[in-house]
Amino acid sequence: MKIKKDILKSFLNKIKMEGKQAIDECILDFGKEGLKVNANSPPKQARVMGWLKTTAFKEYEEFGKVGINELSNIIKVLNRFDEMITIKKEGNLITVKGEGKSVDITLVAENFLTTDTGEPNLEFDETFEMASTKLNSIFEDVKMNKDATLIIETEPKKVLFKNTGKYKFTNEMTADSCKGGTKVVFGELFIDAVTNLDGTLNFSVKSDYPTKVMEKTESSIISIIVAPTTNEE
Repeated sequence: MKIKKDILKSFLNKIKMEGKQAIDECILDFGKEGLKVNANSPPKQARVMGWLKTTAFKEYEEFGKVGINELSNIIKVLNRFDEMITIKKEGNLITVKGEGKSVDITLVAENFLTTDTGEPNLEFDETFEMASTKLNSIFEDVKMNKDATLIIETEPKKVLFKNTGKYKFTNEMTADSCKGGTKVVFGELFIDAVTNLDGTLNFSVKSDYPTKVMEKTESSIISIIVAPTTNEE
C-alpha cells in the first residue's frame, strides 16, 4: 500500500478531533472501498465517521481491521517520514516505510478497544453550507471568552452564530436553504470536534438536538456528530 504521507496524516488528524474529544482508540478498517473509521470521543459527546477512498492511495490493499490505541502518536510517527510512504501489515504489526527509514507499530486486538461502529439514525430540520475558514473565524471570536457557549440559530435564508460571555459576538451568514426557527447550543466540545475540518462544510441541525458537520472531497468523506449542551447564559 502506498500513499502520500500528508494525505493520510490529514485524514487521521480530522477523525481524531481535538481537546477533550480527541480519540486515541479506534479501529482503522481497510476494506474494499478504502479506509473507514467509526468512533466515539472518550466522553461520548462527539462521534466521527470517516472514509478515505481507495482513490486517495497510489496503491491500495485490503488489510481488514487494524486496532489502534495511540492515534495521536501514530500521526506523529507518520510526520517523521518524507512525502511517499509504504504500509504493510503482517500479524500484529504495521510497518511504515519511507526513503531510508522504517518503523514497526504494534497493533491492538480489536476486542480490547471500546470503540463502537455504525452511524446513528438522526433526522434534521435544516441544512446549510459554509466555508471552514468562516467557521474557524467564528471559533476565534468565541475563544475571546472563557467557558463561553456557541449558539447556532436559523432565520429565513440566514444563520446566526452567537456566543455567550463578556464579548458577545454575532456572526450572520446567508443560507438560502434555511427556513428559520432552529436553535441549538454547544459548549467548547463543538470546537474541539470540528476544528480540523476544512473546505466547504455541510451542517445538519435541529433544535436542542445533535448537529452533524460533514466535509466531502473527491477522495474522502468525514462526518462528525456533536451533542448539544443545555447550558446557555
